[in-house]
Amino acid sequence: MQYAIIQEGQRALVYENGVLARFLGPGKHRVRRWFTEVDVRLVPAGERVTEMQPGMERVLPAEDARMLEVAAHEIGLISYRGKPLKVVGPGEWVLWQFGGRVDAQLVDLRALRAEVPPRFWPLAGGFVRPQVVRPWQRAVVFADGELAEVLPEGSYVLSTYDRSLEVVLLDMREQELQVVGQELITADKATLRLNVLFKYRIEEPIAAVSGTTSLHDALYAEVQLAARTAIAGVTVDQLLEQRVELAGAMVTDVAERVSAWGVRAVRLDIKDVVLPGDMKVLLNQVIEAEKRAAAQNILRREETAATRSLANTAKLLESNPVLLRLKELELYKEMAERIPNLSVVVSPADMQRQLQLKVRD
Repeated sequence: MQYAIIQEGQRALVYENGVLARFLGPGKHRVRRWFTEVDVRLVPAGERVTEMQPGMERVLPAEDARMLEVAAHEIGLISYRGKPLKVVGPGEWVLWQFGGRVDAQLVDLRALRAEVPPRFWPLAGGFVRPQVVRPWQRAVVFADGELAEVLPEGSYVLSTYDRSLEVVLLDMREQELQVVGQELITADKATLRLNVLFKYRIEEPIAAVSGTTSLHDALYAEVQLAARTAIAGVTVDQLLEQRVELAGAMVTDVAERVSAWGVRAVRLDIKDVVLPGDMKVLLNQVIEAEKRAAAQNILRREETAATRSLANTAKLLESNPVLLRLKELELYKEMAERIPNLSVVVSPADMQRQLQLKVRD
């Protein structure tokens, strides 16, 4: 005879000749060994969930163990004393109750969205895929290569049971794309570099994902082609003078194309026009010459206006001796203010003429 002592908080399984025969609780137990090979296996104190072995359903008492069967399309959420403990897959399991209450909840994985509480997400990584969609995002979900669903903002658990998942996150906010340093040729055969800023917004997530292999690259190419087409039809002078009009024509051109990809063109601006060094010098010289010619024209117009004014004044003074005399006195006054001593020499004839009084008849 042999005795087996099971401590408090432990349990044991007794195998006789390789067959599960008994379940032992705490205490001292007598184990028969005559003509029998006996194997006593302790259930680890920390093990709350173990895979069911053959014959357990015959010997396990209900107060110490609970059987759990998980189907092929399910997972079991195991909690110990109300706290998440483990997530188990398909199979038969034993929930040991002797160290505290162990509960289980079955979740069906056949639907795309699985009802798994957030507290079990860290433990269910092999069976589901948590997905968080922020307010400015949309998630396009493909299952086995086919479009399954477009998820709005929120938190989700996607089942990977019998399917391969691909999730594409799209930013629905206004975005910008810069086309920098594009070398272009104008209608007058001038080579220059252009920097363009394009702002856009995704409005249809499905079209944005399925319409092109790379949305960013496709938008970049469209803006680049629109810039080449627009610049090829204008001269350098027209480009510098009509930047706003050209940008408006370019954004209209781009908007027609990108609408098929679920994208709305918000605005397009020509940020910089970079001219070669020699062209920049020539352009500055042309501008300088134009400004100088404009200044000369203005000066000549002013001189002509001044001469015309003098001629009109001379005619007026010639026809009005009193006004001429007043102008002379005004001139004397100005001269007197600037010269300390002024002597005026008048001939007798002039003096007599100036002092002569008209006698009435």
